[in-house]
Amino acid sequence: MYFELDCISFLMKCCQNCIAWWTSEFCQTNGVKPQIALPIFAITPFALLGLITPNSPEVDPVATLASKAPAMKFEKGTGVLRGVLKALDIPIESQVLVFSKTSLQSSLIDRKNPRALYFNDTTYVGFIPGAPLIEIMSVDPVKGAQFYTIPNRVANSNKITKEGPNCFRCHGGRGGVPANLFVQSSHVPVSGYPRVFGTTVEVDARTPIQQRWGGWYVTGSHGAMRHMGNEPSTGTDQNPKIDTEKGANVLNLAKYFDTKKYLSPGSDIVALMVMEQQMHIQNLLSQISVDYKDRKQVVPSAVEPLVRALLGSGEAVLSSPVKGTTAFAANYSARGPKDRLGRSLYQLDLTKRLQKYPCSPLIYSPSFDAMNPAIKAAVYERLYHVLSSETPPAEYRHLSAADREAILKIIIETKPEFTGFLTEK
Repeated sequence: MYFELDCISFLMKCCQNCIAWWTSEFCQTNGVKPQIALPIFAITPFALLGLITPNSPEVDPVATLASKAPAMKFEKGTGVLRGVLKALDIPIESQVLVFSKTSLQSSLIDRKNPRALYFNDTTYVGFIPGAPLIEIMSVDPVKGAQFYTIPNRVANSNKITKEGPNCFRCHGGRGGVPANLFVQSSHVPVSGYPRVFGTTVEVDARTPIQQRWGGWYVTGSHGAMRHMGNEPSTGTDQNPKIDTEKGANVLNLAKYFDTKKYLSPGSDIVALMVMEQQMHIQNLLSQISVDYKDRKQVVPSAVEPLVRALLGSGEAVLSSPVKGTTAFAANYSARGPKDRLGRSLYQLDLTKRLQKYPCSPLIYSPSFDAMNPAIKAAVYERLYHVLSSETPPAEYRHLSAADREAILKIIIETKPEFTGFLTEK
């Protein structure tokens, strides 16, 4: 295993308390006395963070919710969580659980008190039992990821606060670069802090299953496939190990912690896979808009990564069927606009790949619709070329002729703007 000494990337991805713990542990283990002080991030005004400008209001779902300041019912144990999810139209069955200490309130996270994440196409809600705040990350169509907190107590539970520097330390978002959404997989011991010399992987649909979910709980069946979830990392920093057999095909997490503290008892494997795919695409949607803003022209090299991600190019092949432990897969598949044959881009496959018709439903998202018309025209042009070609480029050979025909017809019948593009073409 290795540790890349890319200081800028490292510091942007890791919270300061994690860095402090790692430094202390390393020095104690090796009998080394620190000779330099830990770097401290400067507190940058909101106007300098990412794409935020002083006089440009947020239009993401949480900003809209904040403007209404709803009073939400406080429930024992979970506080206003259920009310927040309902107000943001986020399904409880989307719950996934992470026990690595990677959060604004990381000191409260451990294997017996994991952080729960709930999500829909635009918004992510973080809940930790006993924590004073509910954390929210929402995607603004123009500015990218935005961060908020809500006090999880009876008083002021309808007060939504816009966060900045504390969140951008880990998620980036400076110098015109939008903040990143990401799922990381690491070797995480019982301490909850990823191992210093262990490899950390940013997970998306291309990541092999065997490299996913270190530091996460995972519920569901996945046959002979193995992953890094559920069990803590053992061994040493230089030679970490995870019992992937013990952590495989886990259907109930009660042996790890008290699941009654959460709205759902599991951490659905299908929800994890959908979340990883869409976070990667949301990052690309934000980045391509920044590239256009900087260059004032559409660059094919910027369009291609987005189109590849939308169409599942390079996606990890499932060697065994995957089945979750909640209604997430069924409910997700039933969503979205359908063509005249009842087909939808939300429909999941889960036998050999994630989607039945591999084109991300984020093509319907506000972030996609908010792209500059010149960018969208270039994306539509590339999509049409790939899907209508008898011999598609090598990167898209995973799509059969039947796949390409079905995806094209679904988009034509459910995305009027694309139909307009074809008419003009």
